[in-house]
Amino acid sequence: MSVYKPAKSRFYQYDFVQKGRRFHGSTGQETRRAAEAVERRFRLDAAEGRLGEAAQLTLDQAAGKYWDEVGSRRGDAVDTERRIAVLLTLIPKTMPLAHITTAIVSEAIQRRRGQPFKKGKDRVGADGKVIRAKEYAPSNATVNRDVIETLRPIMRRAARIWGAKGLPEIPWGDLALSVPRETVRTYSRAEQDAWLAENGPTAALALRLLLRYGLRFGELFFHPDAYEDEGPRLAWMKGRKFDVPHTIPLLEEDAREIAARVARARANKPPLETIWYTEALRPGGKVELEPLTYYGLQARLRSSAKRAKIKPGRVIHGARHHAGTAIQRATGNMKVTQRLLGHISPASTHRYVHAMDDDVRAGLENVEQSRNSPEALPADQKKPKSA
Repeated sequence: MSVYKPAKSRFYQYDFVQKGRRFHGSTGQETRRAAEAVERRFRLDAAEGRLGEAAQLTLDQAAGKYWDEVGSRRGDAVDTERRIAVLLTLIPKTMPLAHITTAIVSEAIQRRRGQPFKKGKDRVGADGKVIRAKEYAPSNATVNRDVIETLRPIMRRAARIWGAKGLPEIPWGDLALSVPRETVRTYSRAEQDAWLAENGPTAALALRLLLRYGLRFGELFFHPDAYEDEGPRLAWMKGRKFDVPHTIPLLEEDAREIAARVARARANKPPLETIWYTEALRPGGKVELEPLTYYGLQARLRSSAKRAKIKPGRVIHGARHHAGTAIQRATGNMKVTQRLLGHISPASTHRYVHAMDDDVRAGLENVEQSRNSPEALPADQKKPKSA
């Protein structure tokens, strides 16, 4: 057998020639015996023609091919590109697809779990010492997206479209980390008022849009051109391929504020790409607009929720659940709720519509009332009509 362990690697490599073609790479195994077993399988696959050219694409080559054909055309292309970049730091770029085993994927998951991230930047305190920004471990959902949900479509496209043969069978579902079930979130009128009161005008408008229209937080950062006076409404294209039109009719109060901010964003030099900004007073009394970043606005809403004593959890995304539940209770029409939230599939809407205790109690009371109504009684128990 021709397995060997490089000086700087934990894993044994294999290297052999079959029918004039060279096959080499990592076995993903740390013991010689296990590595030799993997090499025997690769030799058999090569001899029987199951290792085609597509299977020999390196992960870097396959990821680039997937990006050109699929990823760059998705509505979430920015996130897809970032996740591919993360994946290429977790699994060697030069590893052929045929060598990416369950063990390799499992190790990539564990490596991603051990990569903390910072919210905010390091800063210098009054005493001149550097205050490090707090580090957080990535959530299980983030790890699943960065590894499984990024690598799986590449491997599937290689097998189904590019004709790669002999790719390892990977139990993706078994490898996925558990993710807590969504917490039912709705906010009482008192909670909403307290949360809104803890924000300035800019963040308060953002919060109202979240609570009323169920926008995803990222959807708040729509381009000013998405606002249309006719209606008035917000209208933009969304979906993975930007092929799904989505419109939201606006209440007059919100439309006035958005229109004013759109006008200022467009008049700024240079024009702003968002309506979320703060005013900065410069020397000479000049007022300049400073765009609020995604994380800056998010931090404001989270801090204000804490000051308003909103119960912990995913308070911002909870506003989307609140909006879906509120409009469903007000209209009783799932199509209206689906339209507001911008879902293509009704199944997606069901995840955002929750039956609360009051809804169940009201239903039980309605059942009791109908049960005891004269129309529901047997004929021999109904009171005779008076002459």
